[in-house]
Amino acid sequence: MSPLANSAFDSPFNPGLRLTEDRLDIAEAVLAGAWRTLRAAGFGEAEVQALFDQIADRPEDLARRLRKMANAGS
Repeated sequence: MSPLANSAFDSPFNPGLRLTEDRLDIAEAVLAGAWRTLRAAGFGEAEVQALFDQIADRPEDLARRLRKMANAGS
């Protein structure tokens, strides 16, 4: 475990929400997997980047859509 593993970072999407380095590492791995999956599905690099940029611009909307999809699968 790195010496910074217990340090926390403010979330740009939710003031007051603090994410530890460990959780950021997990999130980065998940996003890298999503990147690879989209590329394997035929999305171009520019398309994937544009998608990630669009998601970053509207985090509340993304969270709502993901919850809806997760609840539909239950």
